[in-house]
Amino acid sequence: MSFQFQCPQGHLLEGDPSQAGQAVHCPTCGMLFLIPAPLTAPAQPASSFGPAFDSPNEPAPGRFAHLAAATTAEEATPSSDPQAPVMEAPEPPAEPELLHIPCPNGHELETPLDMLDQEVLCPTCNAQFRLRKKDSREYKRKKAEAEQIKEIKTGNLWFSIAIVAAVLVGLLVVGLVAMTIFGSTKGLPTKGKKTANVLESRRLLESRL
Repeated sequence: MSFQFQCPQGHLLEGDPSQAGQAVHCPTCGMLFLIPAPLTAPAQPASSFGPAFDSPNEPAPGRFAHLAAATTAEEATPSSDPQAPVMEAPEPPAEPELLHIPCPNGHELETPLDMLDQEVLCPTCNAQFRLRKKDSREYKRKKAEAEQIKEIKTGNLWFSIAIVAAVLVGLLVVGLVAMTIFGSTKGLPTKGKKTANVLESRRLLESRL
């Protein structure tokens, strides 16, 4: 025969006397509590989940005796800490690096690094060859990129040298022009003085004659 009881929040529930002492969740508020023993039901044998009675002559538990039991059960149940660190899922393992090495007939094979320097047979043409890193497409691409970068650096170096040389040549030309101008300016007074001396000598000769 079923009986009615209340959860700690006062919601009216119904259960069977055989369920007394069991921990349940209220379907309305979700609170965990122990089902109290019915007031008119005979005493039940002791259990780990409900109150134990020494003899059937003892009075039945009070109406709200289940509240204390529910509180004890909640304290025993570990509460979920919202600030507890969340374990992140482990990252998937990294994919192994593969090289694309062609066989002597041009058939390309995907080769892991641990198979380098081994003699293999091409699955397409059965040609035997050695897996070498320098024959892979990735190695050749990196080598071409490195050579291109080297050429660019060399070109920039020569361009800088050419600019420096042009600046030096320009400074040298400017210096030569300046020296020529200053040299011709200094020579003019000397030439005029010599001409005056020649004219004076002629006059003296003419006066003596």
